[in-house]
Amino acid sequence: MDLQKLAASLQEAYPQGLPGEREALVTLLLRRGIPQPEALELARALEAQGYAHFLPGERPRWAFTRRPVDLKALMRALDQEYPEFVGEGDEEEEALAFLALRLEGDRQVAKEVLEALRAAGYVEKAYHPEQVRDRLLFRFPEALRLYV
Repeated sequence: MDLQKLAASLQEAYPQGLPGEREALVTLLLRRGIPQPEALELARALEAQGYAHFLPGERPRWAFTRRPVDLKALMRALDQEYPEFVGEGDEEEEALAFLALRLEGDRQVAKEVLEALRAAGYVEKAYHPEQVRDRLLFRFPEALRLYV
């Protein structure tokens, strides 16, 4: 099965991610009629190749991207570099610009990533007094171990 096509169909069906724990992706593939051994293999391959990303926390879910993404590296950049980044436009536009820069200009995938992080509860809007405006803040659960 073509992983890129499968990831694109999952992203279209679940733009805010598939709610649930780690087994939710395999369960979904089983419901789509894929036999269990193949469903397990596909779930592992989607995750290993960067198309599927498990986001733990208060609102756990699987996020899907149309192209492979190193989500941990992106989240590290959001944690370490984004606070110093100053972009144009509102807080949403600024975050999308930062993500798109890290994704070689792919704004569509930047939107997919931002939506997934928001749905998982990792994004909140807050006033930034130094810039005298609202910004998006990114907070990631310790379970992700971004610095390993």
